[in-house]
Amino acid sequence: MITFKIIALIIFILIYILLASDKIHRTIVALWGALLFAAIPIFTPQGFQLGLLTQTDLLKYENWEALGLIFGLFTLVAALRESGFFRWLGLSILKLAKFDPMYVFLLFSLTAAVLSAFMDSVTVLMFLAVLTIETCGVLKINPLPFIITEITSANIGGTSTMIGNPPNIIIGTSLHLSFMQFMSSVGPIVLVCFLVNLSLFYLFYRKLFKNRKAVAEEIFKKNKDIDPASAITDPRLFKIGSIIFALVVVFLAMHSVLGISVAFVGIAGASLLLLLGGEKMPEVIERIDWHTLIFFACLFIMVGGLEKTGVLADIAKWMGGVSGGNVAVAALIILWFSAVSSAVVDNVPFAAAMVPIVKDLAVATSMPLPVLVWAMVLGVNIGGNGTPIGASANVVGVSVIEKRTGKKVSWGEYCRVAVPATLISILACSILMYLIYLR
Repeated sequence: MITFKIIALIIFILIYILLASDKIHRTIVALWGALLFAAIPIFTPQGFQLGLLTQTDLLKYENWEALGLIFGLFTLVAALRESGFFRWLGLSILKLAKFDPMYVFLLFSLTAAVLSAFMDSVTVLMFLAVLTIETCGVLKINPLPFIITEITSANIGGTSTMIGNPPNIIIGTSLHLSFMQFMSSVGPIVLVCFLVNLSLFYLFYRKLFKNRKAVAEEIFKKNKDIDPASAITDPRLFKIGSIIFALVVVFLAMHSVLGISVAFVGIAGASLLLLLGGEKMPEVIERIDWHTLIFFACLFIMVGGLEKTGVLADIAKWMGGVSGGNVAVAALIILWFSAVSSAVVDNVPFAAAMVPIVKDLAVATSMPLPVLVWAMVLGVNIGGNGTPIGASANVVGVSVIEKRTGKKVSWGEYCRVAVPATLISILACSILMYLIYLR
């Protein structure tokens, strides 16, 4: 069994390095990893064995709840994007802000946080970053401060619900948490963290807002006839998609009371949309992020290999020893370790690997599992704000600004403001965690 642990750990570390290098598409890397866990020839004293995982194991360790929910959300978001929903929303907010740089800064950041609580932050950043660059071009100011603030706001906002950021979907479905349990437990902490983060970025960039009134009034006069409705390319799909998405969110919030799975809610919503959506449904199906679904499926197989061989249980025992069985120490270790790790590596595989560790730690030490889980959720999601590669939203936001402006965003430019803000946010989470759950 020790040999199996070593083999599993070596495979996972190699795959993790390839994922972090970003030299090969992450779905291809994940496919290689899953194949190695399932089909690598292993010779044991009992004879030849094909793979660390049997066919039964592949079905056992696959997280079907997460895959069903992700598929449903991806379908709904693809339909909303096809209808022009996001462009309409962005223009509506811009009109409300009246081209005032400070209001644009605040409202766009708030929009990033709220939307990311209910849909993939990558989608949110893709449309919001483009609109921000266009707006800043009209205002003749640097869009980078706005986009970095939107990135961090999106990651923080996505922390608040089980369907916000991808790590939350993995954590929530793996541990059978309810939507309301998730939101009520971390939501208040996330709200404070968002306000702290936004205040810090406002202080960092306050020079941008000097003489803003005169500039805004002049530009708004030239653009006061802006019509958000012109962005809607398919009114029927816009209405149907918006209604079904709202219903899906309501049923997700009530799924534990109704006794239905989150996967059922997601798939039912997607199926209803594909049935009623109209002639653009083939385009919607093509826009679904299939390669990310495959990535998640392969990731669960790899983590299953680590869990079966006992690698993750050993790490949990080590963490229990380091914490001395003290739940406050353990929770803070998990929070800060998750935050630092997620700043430099992809937080999705990290979250998937941490779930069994936290679960085993709670069993081995009799610590309350929810407290350890909330520490992990906050660390994994908010820690990703620290660097340009800490989360998918970061990569997308930086990529959009580089492509649209032709200017390279250096790590120094990003980290100069993001690292202090992230550290202060995690410190705020530590204090709130202690006050609410640990004292």
